[in-house]
Amino acid sequence: MLVFCARGFGLYANLTRFVSFGELPGGWTRLQQQVCEIEAEALDACRPQIPLNEIYRTLEAAYLARGHAAAILEHHQGGTTGYLAREIVATPETLETLSDATPIAWNPSLRGGAKIEDTFMVTAQGVENLTYDAAWPHEMVRGRQRPQIMEK
Repeated sequence: MLVFCARGFGLYANLTRFVSFGELPGGWTRLQQQVCEIEAEALDACRPQIPLNEIYRTLEAAYLARGHAAAILEHHQGGTTGYLAREIVATPETLETLSDATPIAWNPSLRGGAKIEDTFMVTAQGVENLTYDAAWPHEMVRGRQRPQIMEK
């Protein structure tokens, strides 16, 4: 697992990628698909004027729907980014709202080695992926190219 919270020109970008040097662990593909689906629900909810705690509740419901209710408590779920790797981490109590041009990075993860993360810009039309790399293996998830494991 490669996790980057890198700063350039004063701003942070966050992303997570996986590389496998050999056979994938059993069940990993299903767990990775589930975190992609969980993240997709959070990304679908991101619009200006939406409070971060509402997106947290969306993540909580997405974990629960996939049989992983406790996973939301095992790692922070992400939030806004930009001048810090995480400016505001979403929690059930976070009342701050998203605005147009807010960078965000959600961080859903499941025990067993599945995690996904990219930096997106919130717009009135939806979210735009700022850390997409066409050279990395991807799969379409709800209309967005999402990173998959790179096998070597």
